[in-house]
Amino acid sequence: MRRLDNYLGLTVATMTLLASAGLISLFVIFTFLDQMSDIEQDYNLIAVIKYVSYSIPRMFYETVPYAALIGSLTGLGILASNSELIIMRSAGISTWQIAIATMKPALAFIIAGLLVGELILPDFERTARASREKAMEGDITPNGGFWYREGNRYMHFSTVGHEGELGNISQYFLGAEQQLQKTLWAESASHISPTENDDTSYWRMENVIVTDLNAPNTREHHSQLKWHSELTPELLSTEILVEPDKMSIVELRRKIKYMESQGLNTDNFQLGLWTKTFQPIASLSLVFVAISFIFGPLRETTMGMRVVSGLVTGIVFKFVQDLLSPASLVFGFPPLIATATPILICLVSGYVLLKRAN
Repeated sequence: MRRLDNYLGLTVATMTLLASAGLISLFVIFTFLDQMSDIEQDYNLIAVIKYVSYSIPRMFYETVPYAALIGSLTGLGILASNSELIIMRSAGISTWQIAIATMKPALAFIIAGLLVGELILPDFERTARASREKAMEGDITPNGGFWYREGNRYMHFSTVGHEGELGNISQYFLGAEQQLQKTLWAESASHISPTENDDTSYWRMENVIVTDLNAPNTREHHSQLKWHSELTPELLSTEILVEPDKMSIVELRRKIKYMESQGLNTDNFQLGLWTKTFQPIASLSLVFVAISFIFGPLRETTMGMRVVSGLVTGIVFKFVQDLLSPASLVFGFPPLIATATPILICLVSGYVLLKRAN
C-alpha cells in the first residue's frame, strides 16, 4: 500500500506543481501587461519587473486552492484514463483509501502555501506596493490622506512617505464627553528608533503648533516635539499597503486586539482573519470535490474537460467567496459564515457525488 501511496502522491504532486506553475505564469503575464499601461517617467520597465517579481508570492498563495484542485483532477484523470483506478478498485482498494493518498501531496502543497502566506507574503506585498507607489506618486499616501485613532486622539496625515515619514499632521484631542479640547498641527514627523540612551521609540515632530481650545488665546509653538505612540512606520505601511487578507494571522490578531481596545469596528479584519484561517480547509474541500468528480461524473471525460471543469469549479467557488465577503460587511452577518459557507457547499457537494458514485 505504501508503494501505491507513493505512486498516487507523485502523480498528483507533479500535476499540482505544473498547474501552479501554469497559473502563476498566467498571472505574471496579465499583471505585467496591466502594469505596462501605467508606465511613465519614473515608473519604468525595471520598476514594473520589480513589482511583478515581488507579487509572485501573492500569486502563488492565491492560486494554491485552484492548483490543488486542477492537479488532483488531472493526476487522478491520468490514472483513470489508463484504467489504473479500475485496477486499484478491483484489487480491493477503497475509494477512501485513494482519496487519502491523493490528499497527502495536496496537503503538503497547501501547507507550503500557508507558510508563504504567513512568512513571506505580507512583507513582499508591502514592498511591491510601496515600490510602485513610490515610483508613481513619490509617497504611499492614499487619496484624501490617512486617518488614525489612538485613544481620545484623532489624527490625519496628509502625506505618508516611503520610509514612514509624515507630512502636514493634524491631531484632535477629545475630552470625556467627546468634546474637542485641543488641536495640534505639525509640518512633519519622523520616527526615532530606540537607542542605548533611550530605549523607547517615538515620533519627532517638527514646527509644531498646539492650540488649547479651553483657553482660546493659548497657542504654543515648538520647533520640535516628541510624540510617543504605538504607531510605527511598519504598522503604518501595513495599514495602507496590505489588505487584511494579505496580512499574516499574527498581524491580524494584533490589529483586531488593538482596534477592539479602541472601540473600533473590526469586521473587515475579522473577515481577513477567518479567510486566512480557513484557507487550508478551503483548498482541501476543492481537492475533495476533484476526487468526487473523477469517481463520479467525469470518469469518462477527456483530460481537457477535466481541466475546464476544475477551472469552472474554482471560478464558481471564488465568485461565491467574493460575493459573501462584502455581503457580510454590508448586511452585518458574521464573517465566519461568509468564509465557511463556500467550504461547506464544496464538502457537501463532494460527499453527495462520491456517495452516488459508490
